[in-house]
Amino acid sequence: MAGASDEAEVTRSERFIKTAVEILGETGRTDFTVQEVVARSKTSLRAFYQHFSSKDELLLALFDRTMVQAAETWRAETQGLDSTAALKLVLDRVSAQPESSTQDSLNRALSLYNQHLAETRPREYARVLSPLHRLIRDIIGQGITEGVFNPGLDVGAVAAIVMQTMLGALRLRWLGTELNGTPVDAGQLYDFCTRALGIRDTDDPSGEPTLAELFAQIGLRPATTANDGEFAVTMPVSPQVVNTSGALQGGLIATLADVAGGQLGLQYLEPGTAMTTSDLVIRYLRPIRQGSARAVPKVLRAGRRSLVMQIDIFGDNDNELAATATVNFAIIKHQGTAASE
Repeated sequence: MAGASDEAEVTRSERFIKTAVEILGETGRTDFTVQEVVARSKTSLRAFYQHFSSKDELLLALFDRTMVQAAETWRAETQGLDSTAALKLVLDRVSAQPESSTQDSLNRALSLYNQHLAETRPREYARVLSPLHRLIRDIIGQGITEGVFNPGLDVGAVAAIVMQTMLGALRLRWLGTELNGTPVDAGQLYDFCTRALGIRDTDDPSGEPTLAELFAQIGLRPATTANDGEFAVTMPVSPQVVNTSGALQGGLIATLADVAGGQLGLQYLEPGTAMTTSDLVIRYLRPIRQGSARAVPKVLRAGRRSLVMQIDIFGDNDNELAATATVNFAIIKHQGTAASE
């Protein structure tokens, strides 16, 4: 009986959200009343307030559901893409023209509500946006590893700025027409964001590859594992990276572990700080001769002065350990930070 009751509660909650979507799609405004939602959903005020404390709570639940579903879909679509292609795909999705006037009205209403939520309930707003923020942060981290984005970026802060630029795309479509005579399109947004991220000029006359570019050349790439979407970094086994016995070279496995731990560690850095490897201990258990190596990092201790990571390295489609490493990262202030304090 408890299960049936829980299902009924979820169904009623979804009914209120669905009704709110219908109203927003018709009017494009968020100034409807709780009474209107109750009347349309053929329920009672008592039932409404059992699920939501106010109209804002209802809109928050609607926005939360919309953002989670969108971020999950876009993350799946970006799997296997390089960072610039992944960024462009997300930008295209966010700024896509609505398929109907109803969708356009809904987009307008949610865009307006974004601003209201940011001003009145910033904590809830940040929580709702966190799936999209994580997706963009991962794309930027991948771009740093690939050597196309500036390695000195504060990834968390820059991801938040790019995210807010994306969310402003809907308004830019409307305002651009009024200000410039033409709407601001996804291509212009992409150019702006990639320049802000410090995308490298492929025609750079120096011709000297950066460390990140060398990593990209040997196939180092951020990924997610099948186990609950854990963060990982992979490296394909190729003739360029094997030793005389045909197995992935040990020093490169250590590098893979170091990069994987460093990428995960970016999420734990405070503004104005950076990290550097202070020591790395690795134990090799068996060779990796085909497919890809997969490094899965895990934080053992996160402090103000250091991060300690365990990184387990697996073979392709294999859950048996090939190597395991412990890396200690020292947290340091960016050059110039102390002088400005």
